[in-house]
Amino acid sequence: MDLSFSCPVAKIPGTFSLQIALCKEMRVEARFAALLMENKEFSEALTLLSSLVKDVRRLDDKLLLGDINLLESKLHFSLRNLPKAKAALTAARTAANAIHVPPAQQGAIDLQSGLLHAEEKDYKIAYSYFFEAFESFNKMNKI
Repeated sequence: MDLSFSCPVAKIPGTFSLQIALCKEMRVEARFAALLMENKEFSEALTLLSSLVKDVRRLDDKLLLGDINLLESKLHFSLRNLPKAKAALTAARTAANAIHVPPAQQGAIDLQSGLLHAEEKDYKIAYSYFFEAFESFNKMNKI
């Protein structure tokens, strides 16, 4: 089984340590954006994510891309920009459908979907997403 990811840098011999450094840097920046969101510095977090998403797409790290898109959706939701929140959530779902995602990430995607549908007063669909999120989070405790 080939566990290498599809990335231009991965195809260059002798760049293993560079690949590790790139992955660490991307995840640290994503975490920094999440901390900015918690601190209610939404615009700064979005600026950081917009440059980060370009680099992560080049690396083709679908799991990290899904996390970033989900965070972007949460940021736009916090800024009350529902169309952009929905677009970012769609991008997160697309990335998640391309790979197997952990239950925690799937639950977070479903929870965000439920919030967006509830905001639009589509309570039946919101309920189904909330229930799916519950199932994903509940599955984590049984593993």
